[in-house]
Amino acid sequence: MAINLVVGAVVRELSLPVYLDTTGTVLVAALVGFPAGALVGAMSQLLMGLLTGYQYLPFVAIQWLLALLVVVATRRRGFASLRRSLAWGILCGLCCGAASAVISYQLFRGGTGGGVAWVTAAARAAGFPLPVAVAIGSGTTDVLDKGIVIVVVGVLLRALPRRLLGRFPLAARATAR
Repeated sequence: MAINLVVGAVVRELSLPVYLDTTGTVLVAALVGFPAGALVGAMSQLLMGLLTGYQYLPFVAIQWLLALLVVVATRRRGFASLRRSLAWGILCGLCCGAASAVISYQLFRGGTGGGVAWVTAAARAAGFPLPVAVAIGSGTTDVLDKGIVIVVVGVLLRALPRRLLGRFPLAARATAR
């Protein structure tokens, strides 16, 4: 939870077009599975919503979706190499971006703030209708975001000593070690 909250706060303050607030969720899901990853994601998202604004609360569903996708990736050795991690990061970004776009448009008409607002505004300025602009904003930022997060977690998992990795069978399988 601390990783999610701290990294998310830094990124929010810098208004970057990514979130990186799922790093802890991905790490925990890859190490010990869906229930723990979903719990970390939900708790950090709810706490972030309480501290910074209600607009983050509905995105708990994205944390759950990501934890589920990460467990699928671990079972398919999705963290075994940089290339595999990047591919899974892009896939997770596409799935989470699509879900985020629906939440963002339906509940907030695309106005959730942060760096994604820049991308959505640019798409609107280019003449795209609001639903398409929101999909472009959510999709591109989520692909970039989840790509970075999955690659970073993959590097961390592959860097773990075998002795420590042995305590986490799911992560050992994910890295093919």
